[in-house]
Amino acid sequence: MSGMTYNRPVFEAYPQLRDALPWLQLADLPTRVEPLTALGANGWVKRDDISHAVYGGNKIRKLEFILADAIARGKDHVITFGATGTNHGVATAMLCQQLGLRCTVLLFEQPESQTVRDNLQRMENFGAERIFCGSLARTVLRYYGHPLRLSPRHYFLFAGGSNIAGTIGFVNAAFELRQQIELGQCPMPAKIFVPVGSAATLAGLTIGMALAGLKTEVVGIRVAPSHLGVIPTCTVATVHQLMKRTCKMLSRCGLSLPAIPGPNLIDSYYGEGYGVRSEAGDKATATFAACGITLDQTYTAKAAAAYLDAIAASTDVQLYWHTYNSRPAQDVNDLRPFGNGPR
Repeated sequence: MSGMTYNRPVFEAYPQLRDALPWLQLADLPTRVEPLTALGANGWVKRDDISHAVYGGNKIRKLEFILADAIARGKDHVITFGATGTNHGVATAMLCQQLGLRCTVLLFEQPESQTVRDNLQRMENFGAERIFCGSLARTVLRYYGHPLRLSPRHYFLFAGGSNIAGTIGFVNAAFELRQQIELGQCPMPAKIFVPVGSAATLAGLTIGMALAGLKTEVVGIRVAPSHLGVIPTCTVATVHQLMKRTCKMLSRCGLSLPAIPGPNLIDSYYGEGYGVRSEAGDKATATFAACGITLDQTYTAKAAAAYLDAIAASTDVQLYWHTYNSRPAQDVNDLRPFGNGPR
């Protein structure tokens, strides 16, 4: 990718993090920012959908830090979980194969779609062990009660790549955006809109904007269930807890943290359920398709619907952070292993 860098701006801002945070250059960064003039003069998009030549999306940023952390800890087998159409599972399987790590993905059911079919095939082609567990509750129980949890060689990765290392990937993303603003590639946005399923994207950007000195408000659109029974899974409290843990780690690394706002998580675009299409999401999908950008019904369509409402309601600059892979799916069955393969 033209302009791709082999450093990360968070290390330029805080050199003391270089030795403290394991990192691997896996993503094609920076991803570009573009005006969406068809939507209005105040519409902009950040193209994380092209964060990797084979399979893009927001997970690649997280996995640069997550898989480096796994290797630094001496792990050679990543165990994670997600829905049957999990983008996180595909990205993790792809990069594990590239790095010679084994990958197991525990899967729970979601409504059938072309994305689900494509991603199941992708995970298989990237060498992941796929274990179908049925419901979300059964999958979570299997993840936390896994017999290999105490194994020194196995790295247990929460759904969506939402751990401290993954959150740092989006702290770095805020500094990347600051560089692009400073270079005149885009104006300072008043708000950034992102879908929220497992918290790390919203948590990292919220922390990162404060560290980078940007006054931009990060707005998370909830696209996953808020609770599993009585257990909170996607709430302001769960995002705040991840932010708190990440800030504690950064403080231990010697950073003096500014005041960091709490997470802004909006529930009203969730609709009838996880992976269930919504009318507002379908309208956003059609609108973005006219701009040459593909959305999915589970995550990005619902976040894009909120973004379009914001554009219509204000003349302030609004940025949609596009987290969905846009690399072609028509050749998914022709994908072949690359790298060293699982060891």
